[in-house]
Amino acid sequence: MKVKFLVSSFQFQRFVTVIFISGMMLATAVRGADPGADVNLLKNPGFEESVKINTIQHHYFRKLLARSVEVEQGDAVILPAGWTPNSDDGWGIGNAGVFRYVEGAPGKEVFSGNRALFLACKGHAAVMDGGCKVYHEKIPEETGLQLNKPNRFSIYARGSGKLRVYVYTYDRRGINIYGKIKVTPSDFTLTNEWTQYEGTVEFTSKEVGSCIFVVGVRKGEVTVDDAAFYGEK
Repeated sequence: MKVKFLVSSFQFQRFVTVIFISGMMLATAVRGADPGADVNLLKNPGFEESVKINTIQHHYFRKLLARSVEVEQGDAVILPAGWTPNSDDGWGIGNAGVFRYVEGAPGKEVFSGNRALFLACKGHAAVMDGGCKVYHEKIPEETGLQLNKPNRFSIYARGSGKLRVYVYTYDRRGINIYGKIKVTPSDFTLTNEWTQYEGTVEFTSKEVGSCIFVVGVRKGEVTVDDAAFYGEK
């Protein structure tokens, strides 16, 4: 006995459409899982995560307060997790320095989310994020920066003066080594509108084994948000 399956033209078209869309979604998922895709290595890129810090006793904040830098004082001040001012890189006495954790509306006080970081200095002032590994060659299952190629960075900012993005470099023993990078461009001229600034960092010596991401402002003020330093997966 023969069995006939009756399928309307509408049902058949709907079946083909579902198959087509499913195939497109699968192809997109496969492309999205590209093992060579760049990964943002910064732990708190949008400054949304916070931590309580005793700024009176903390090594770096204590030095800033001694230089009359405007920093909130207290034994449990809410500040962006992972981001620390480097009192050994700028923040000179008499330069009207400011380190402020900003809260506000997206597109206004902050670029996105609810938080951002504000820096000001008549001279130079810098903040640093956690460390990143630098690999001499690509290692499977490891995510990091590459020694033999430009490594991309991106940050949203608004303000006045010059914005600088760079890194501190260290050898494999963790000892600070200087002058081992090439940053392109070396700085950016800020405007009062939220703008995305992009560039690259290249490591110029095989001695480099790790680095720390740094954001700085020179002769002006800046609010920064949504930073990224891309490593290869």
